[in-house]
Amino acid sequence: MKLIKNLCVFTAILVSGAGLEAYSQELKLVGNKVESYINDHNLPARQIDIVKAALSDVELEVTATTQAWYGSGLRNGTYNGFIDHYSLNAKKDEYLYSKPYITFELHLGAKTPGIKEIALLDQLGRARVGIETRFANTDTVRGERSVSWARSQVFYENIRQFADKRVDFILADKDMIMQFNNLLSLKNEELIYLSNEPMYVVEVSLGLSKSVQNAASIINQFNQNIDNLKASGEYQKLLTGDTSKDSLLNPVVYEDILRKW
Repeated sequence: MKLIKNLCVFTAILVSGAGLEAYSQELKLVGNKVESYINDHNLPARQIDIVKAALSDVELEVTATTQAWYGSGLRNGTYNGFIDHYSLNAKKDEYLYSKPYITFELHLGAKTPGIKEIALLDQLGRARVGIETRFANTDTVRGERSVSWARSQVFYENIRQFADKRVDFILADKDMIMQFNNLLSLKNEELIYLSNEPMYVVEVSLGLSKSVQNAASIINQFNQNIDNLKASGEYQKLLTGDTSKDSLLNPVVYEDILRKW
């Protein structure tokens, strides 16, 4: 099988006074590709940018790839950590975890305003709900039986099945839905309505293999650097992304959906 890897490589030279002991091993981290958060080819990658800023004092390589290569790469030692542990999953004993450094609020989306009043999935009966596999395959969501999940690999596919009326609702990161609504607004199309309450709040942490040299020190410094970035206002800038753009989603990619909306 031909291995196809999408690499986002960020390298920074170890600097003095960063609070870390001498660290000679290159960190090779991985993340499941998520549009505008973990990406390659110079596309918006806000989550990688935050990790890069918080680990600017170590030599770092971050790979944005698919779930299949992600898992196998961690198991065979290609990567010694990952940047996207979701609180919906149990932690693994062989890793040390940072404090949560980014949060996703998963809201229901619909084409009618009544969705605003939905506070529990149980209220939907056995409705068909679109969801990305990065959430659907977690320990918490996998056991949810009150709705019928329609899984998609990426946000684009989730939006497409919603636009094609193959699902009644979608469950997605609120920010991603708002980014898509920005594209709809440019076309003067009706926006997606959101539930007032999130169905899940997903806290995201960085995980490092305990075999990494000074892993605990790196995690502690990462946590401190995230706090410093927040205090300086730099964190919010990185999370917001390029404010010159109407949306962090590529309008060319979504053109077919927008045209049929």
